[in-house]
Amino acid sequence: MEKNKKRIVVRAFTPIAKPLNHSVQKTSTMLLLGYLPYKNGEKEHSTKAYFIKGVRGMLRHAAMSMARVCRIEVCHTSEKDQLKDGTMVIPVGFHALGACETPCIIRRIFGTFREESRIIVKSDPIVSIKHNSFEVGVPVQNVHISSEYRIAKAFDGTPIQDFRQAYFAGYFNFQIDVTQLDDDEIKFLLETLLYIETLGSGKNSGYGHIKVLDVELQEVTIRKKLVANGEKYEVQDEEDVTPIILNNIEDWRKKYLYIKTECEADKKNEI
Repeated sequence: MEKNKKRIVVRAFTPIAKPLNHSVQKTSTMLLLGYLPYKNGEKEHSTKAYFIKGVRGMLRHAAMSMARVCRIEVCHTSEKDQLKDGTMVIPVGFHALGACETPCIIRRIFGTFREESRIIVKSDPIVSIKHNSFEVGVPVQNVHISSEYRIAKAFDGTPIQDFRQAYFAGYFNFQIDVTQLDDDEIKFLLETLLYIETLGSGKNSGYGHIKVLDVELQEVTIRKKLVANGEKYEVQDEEDVTPIILNNIEDWRKKYLYIKTECEADKKNEI
């Protein structure tokens, strides 16, 4: 079996982030995937593996930020633009999700509640392994993970509402499958990465700041085959990766930007 794909690989760093549900229940932590076995020399150990929540949402909000700076009207995250009393619920410069007759670039890439996204955003699970060297059977990202119990409300020194929060810090990466996008849409998404700032909740307290370090656009050929091993067949995976360089990254504006001013000029004016 052979497949050809295009993907963007993003490498980033966070000093501290908490990509978890916005909840105050006691079990509000990062999504635990389970316990993962690993080896340190001849000794066997296990560690908890977590899913990094919110990466796709982070990317979509970055795309919305860039669109707003560039004065491109795009879909908001809400399907309603106003309440029954006429109060507007989405900012100026956006329209209700899916309301555009000709799909805007955000809708074309990220879809709506009723239309599938044309990209797939994924990231390998994160673990916190203290050993300097280790062997693990699946791809993981080794970061620092910590948690704390916090008290939201108390009465006479007795907690009446407490909950647990989990954080991670370190270098991590995520991938965006852009096989279904054309070059202009890929260029838009590449520039969107410059607008990524935070991941998860707690940004007012200094959590979640993200620094994108480097980005690579790749063409990937994936091959899978069955190889006999005794009485069973093992599945072997092979990948051939070729870097792609797109010239004139800002060319997407010719198709999607219907204004006279340039984005960077607008951004300076806003500052």
